[in-house]
Amino acid sequence: MSSDPAVPSGPHPSTAFDWAVYGNATLAGLSILIPIPFLDSAFEWFFSRQIMPTLIVRRGYKPSLPALSEFERDGDPWYTGCLLWPVSLSWSIIKRFSKKILYFLTVKEATDKLSYYWHRAFLLDYILALGHLDDPNAASLARLALAHTLNSAGISPLTQLARQIAAAPGHIFRSLRRARRGKVDAELQAKRSLIAQTWDSFAGYLDDLAARYDRAYATALATRKAQVEQVAGNP
Repeated sequence: MSSDPAVPSGPHPSTAFDWAVYGNATLAGLSILIPIPFLDSAFEWFFSRQIMPTLIVRRGYKPSLPALSEFERDGDPWYTGCLLWPVSLSWSIIKRFSKKILYFLTVKEATDKLSYYWHRAFLLDYILALGHLDDPNAASLARLALAHTLNSAGISPLTQLARQIAAAPGHIFRSLRRARRGKVDAELQAKRSLIAQTWDSFAGYLDDLAARYDRAYATALATRKAQVEQVAGNP
């Protein structure tokens, strides 16, 4: 019988900027700026799917496969993208041919996605540091706590930096295409340097974000225990 998953404790969350942690998150968010129908979504999907595997390799972590499956079980199935493809394609075409009119909407979307993926990458790295993919029970609670923390993040200081990065002009498709082959060009290096210069100022916010995850995990654990006790008391 497995023991109850522990409430988060132990390692302090790493708030320093590390491209190995935030690189794929940055590329996923910037993919929204690609002005070519369908390719923006395809590149976003590719880089977003690389976040967790890259973090696992970086930490040398070996998650329990059942725990990893439990953690990811509510993810969008592959066919969701196919079903939404006509909508995504239509929006991409609008962005491509009404660039001057809707450019600010594209930047807003990229800003929101970039901020979201940064938050997600930070929390995923923290979850791995806590060992919450060691067993399915902890992974299930981590999944709930992660979703709650991301959904309740509200206004974030990361958004201003994300807007600055997303609004910077350049040939983003060329940069992302090279990044997909493992190469970083001058434009992407400049964005990377700009993020690194500003990132230390977010240490306090990221500490608070980790604390919110801790509280969400503790709440999910208490709720799970109460449900088990209720079932046990009502055979």
